[in-house]
Amino acid sequence: MAKTGVTEEECPYLKVYSLKKLKVYRLFFDSMTDIEMFLLKDPPVNEESFPVMMSVRADTSFAGEPLMQSIRYCSGGYSEGLREFMQLSKHLEMANRQYVRQRVSNPAFVGSRPNVPAYVAGAPKNMYRLTRTMEKRVARINMNIAYSWDTTAEQIKARGVLTLNLIRILELNNYIVDFRVFEASSEYQEMFICEVVLKKPGQRLDPGKCYYPMCGRSFQRRVISRLKESMPFKNNFGMSYGRVADEKAVKALLNMDENSFYIGTPQSMGILGKDIRQDADAFLSRLNLSDRIRVPRYLDE
Repeated sequence: MAKTGVTEEECPYLKVYSLKKLKVYRLFFDSMTDIEMFLLKDPPVNEESFPVMMSVRADTSFAGEPLMQSIRYCSGGYSEGLREFMQLSKHLEMANRQYVRQRVSNPAFVGSRPNVPAYVAGAPKNMYRLTRTMEKRVARINMNIAYSWDTTAEQIKARGVLTLNLIRILELNNYIVDFRVFEASSEYQEMFICEVVLKKPGQRLDPGKCYYPMCGRSFQRRVISRLKESMPFKNNFGMSYGRVADEKAVKALLNMDENSFYIGTPQSMGILGKDIRQDADAFLSRLNLSDRIRVPRYLDE
């Protein structure tokens, strides 16, 4: 009897439910380590939907390192191209600080330090008081790691750099950030969505940990593919491993609100992959941030 994948009882990360006419298979991982631990247990393959395991069979020129090494990168880290990635990040960091909302000193009756000229002149407001910082707010960033066949490696890397730069900008402006990446695909009336937390609110940003799922091709083409192969799909997902899911439907499933940011494909975010400053301006423009914070302009620097 052919294997049909894992069940919800066997996989604590999986929820299967119906949404109107759609059957949703949703994986949620609290960390990259959770993905590694799950896959190292070699979950059963749904042989009816995936007669051929492309997570194993795909050529390295297309999918990158073999499956087992790709799984190990989840917690061990991935360094190919990381140095260039970090250098691109540094080009933007210096400009960010010029746009931080600073606390302003205003004349007042009471304050933290004296206004000497006002005191000498006998003015009643002879102290300086700092304006209060805004109350911290939680912002959630959901990044869709999918991309089309014609996307360049430079575009993928730039999207990763700009997403982490967005986190830094928000944190400099009194936000605490919840950062997750996901992949969503569908086949007929079935949808697969896998979400993994890369940074919890209040947790320090670790670019090295985020780099692999954002930019490593073997993460999507081997790790995500192996996760799909273990799902109890009823349709033949193995023909194409699913088509990119509808963005509107995905946003609804992710319960996005006014404090959520959706990062789509590089092309949809205006990223060309040729000039990181030009890409940064286009990327931030797509997010409509100007009504919340003072948005950096990198081409002006």
